[in-house]
Amino acid sequence: MNKQKLRFVSIGFLLSAVLLAGFQLFYPEALPGSTLNGEANADSTDYREKYESTLAELELQKQLDEAAASSSVAAESTVSSSVPAESTAPPAANAPVTFVITSGQPMSVVIDNLVSAGLITDRAVFEQYLNDRNLVTKINVGEYQLSPDMGYEVIADVITLE
Repeated sequence: MNKQKLRFVSIGFLLSAVLLAGFQLFYPEALPGSTLNGEANADSTDYREKYESTLAELELQKQLDEAAASSSVAAESTVSSSVPAESTAPPAANAPVTFVITSGQPMSVVIDNLVSAGLITDRAVFEQYLNDRNLVTKINVGEYQLSPDMGYEVIADVITLE
C-alpha cells in the first residue's frame, strides 16, 4: 500500500470517529437504551415481567381455544347420536391429578395451572412460599401425580424435587 492510499484510509477513520462523537454529543437520546444521564430506560428493566405475562396470556388463550374446540366436538356428538351420552360422576375431591409442567413455562403459568386444577387455593400464598424458600428457579419439567390434600409444602417439594 502506498503512502497516499494509507493517508486516505486514515482520514476516513478520523472523519467517521468525529461524526460518531458529534452524533453522540448532540443526540444522546437517539441511542437505544440510553438517557441524558446515562441510566437505562425503565422499559428495559421489566422485560421479564412482560415476557411472563405474555406467556401466561398465550397459555390461557390456548386453554380457552382447546375448551371451545372440545365443547363444540361434544355438542356435535350429542346432536349426531340418537342415544344420550352417559353422565359421568365428577372425580373425587382428593383424587390424584396428573399435573404436567412443560419446558419453558414461567412460574406464573405453573401456579395458574395449579389453581385451575384445584390443587392449590391461594395463588399469592403459594407464590410467596416459593419465593421465601428460593424454589422459583428450581421448578422442574415433568409429569406429577398431585392431590389437593397434599398442601403447599408437599406440592412444592414434589415439583421442585427437593
